[in-house]
Amino acid sequence: MSFTLAIVGRPNVGKSTLFNRLVGKKLALVDDRPGVTRDRREGDARLGDLSFRIVDTAGLEEADPASLEGRMRAQTEAAIGDADALLFMVDARSGLTPTDRAFAALVRKSGKPTILVANKSEGKAGEAGSMEAYALGLGTPIPLSAEHGEGLSDLYDAICDALPAHTMKPEDAEDEREETDEERAKRPIKVAVLGRPNAGKSTLINRL
Repeated sequence: MSFTLAIVGRPNVGKSTLFNRLVGKKLALVDDRPGVTRDRREGDARLGDLSFRIVDTAGLEEADPASLEGRMRAQTEAAIGDADALLFMVDARSGLTPTDRAFAALVRKSGKPTILVANKSEGKAGEAGSMEAYALGLGTPIPLSAEHGEGLSDLYDAICDALPAHTMKPEDAEDEREETDEERAKRPIKVAVLGRPNAGKSTLINRL
């Protein structure tokens, strides 16, 4: 599959942390100060058997177009326009803010397939914040910990569900043919781990 996924959200929700985890190296700046990412950063990401282009965006603050914040917003809007799908991230620990709601409105307006992620979902406060994210009207939030790599299997499923049909490469269709008994016998066994969010699926997969 070949597609572009843009990570969108207010500053300091963990966008760059997730970007670095999916890219596999530290290309995006990670800092506790809001607004550290001042430009969009791109990298080649992998998640399971998915390979895709990922974009780490800056802020979406309303500002003079000539100002730094205005240019950051323009870069983010351009990334949204170029992406095949969006990953909208909120901070489950701090709960929803007016800025989250403003960002969500812009994401809905784009009409792009959107995956809602509630980052920092560890603990009871995180669980409550994940439930609160339903109010954004962007579907079921995926509890995630970008820092610890928890929830990535659920993110994988959500990305597969959100992908537009045209992202399938032509060669994927060309390779389709009936499998022989010998090939079927040699094929690795695939096991799906199912269950509700926060049941420990990612912990089990990481252990295996």
